[in-house]
Amino acid sequence: MNTENIFDESLFETTSFITKHTKKLTPRQKELLDFYNQKEPTSPVVGQIYNLTYTGETTTDFLFDGGYKDYIRVEKRNIEAKYLQNTQLGDMVDVLIMEIPDKTYLIKGSISAIYENRAQKELVSLGDGDYVMGDIKESSPAGYKVQFVWNGVTLSGFMPNTLAGINKLSNPDSIVGKTLELGVESFSRDEGTYIVSRRKYLQSMIPGEIKKLQVGNLYRGVVTGTTEFGIFVEWNECLTGMIHKTNMNPDYKISQIHPGMLIEFYIKEIVRDKIILTQVLKDSLWDFIKVGMVMDGVVKEVKSFGTLITLDEETIGLVHNSEMEKHSLKYSTGQEVKVKIIAVDRLGRKIFLTQAKS
Repeated sequence: MNTENIFDESLFETTSFITKHTKKLTPRQKELLDFYNQKEPTSPVVGQIYNLTYTGETTTDFLFDGGYKDYIRVEKRNIEAKYLQNTQLGDMVDVLIMEIPDKTYLIKGSISAIYENRAQKELVSLGDGDYVMGDIKESSPAGYKVQFVWNGVTLSGFMPNTLAGINKLSNPDSIVGKTLELGVESFSRDEGTYIVSRRKYLQSMIPGEIKKLQVGNLYRGVVTGTTEFGIFVEWNECLTGMIHKTNMNPDYKISQIHPGMLIEFYIKEIVRDKIILTQVLKDSLWDFIKVGMVMDGVVKEVKSFGTLITLDEETIGLVHNSEMEKHSLKYSTGQEVKVKIIAVDRLGRKIFLTQAKS
């Protein structure tokens, strides 16, 4: 046996081995062995951070001395190495104790985990309007793989498809390869991944973008969907509105419109955060309606709370149950009626009616 290697870890696995070969040790080796045996078998605590001396490295680990029976070993990975770029032998470094296996007593530590834990606490506590810049790496049926940097730490994220925009993206791959502002929704401990949201960031932009809009100005946007009543449009990344079929260009038919199609329109009216669009500049009932007016209408539907009356192709009013009972009114779907405007809630976009006197 080569006694010069007597202090290798593999040679101290059993006390019987040490006893068997004690006679072959030099006086200096015996002195070191006595010192080793006299030391208190202390060990650090998993989950705690210790300020340790950077001692050197092996082919697989960076070594740190804390006065324990073994070095604290930090695996040689790029994510760990970058925190030691300017570190010299003998420098003091904070190391998080990750694991102490019972059998081998190899103390495993990490430097990068300290910064990742700090980043996690900061990111999950970000306020509204705070965001990170994330690289959209690739897409999948479920969403997007994202990578971003926070305080020098490179982190992984995942963005579900439903959070990639204000509305569903007509072309999911359109954002792959881009660097975008993203809000942080949560942290998944099981996956070690942050759930991020483009929608969260875009929603924070809405109030400011609405203030920039000018009624009557021409805009261009992307169709995000259609219904039998009209088409939905998105523009300025975060704003959405609907063009009612009565306000569509006469040359357009809803059946010919599809998501992703570019379309021009005007801002007709802004009510709170509701944006009403049109392709044809014209007056509507809302431009001149007022309390006391008498109008012709058609009963659209009788509900439990009252009767809905169609005033024109895009405007509906309500005869509330209280008015129905007060005047002993009874309506049926499709019935033509004369109604009187008794209240107008412009912000809520509601018109309240009663039956007009004959």
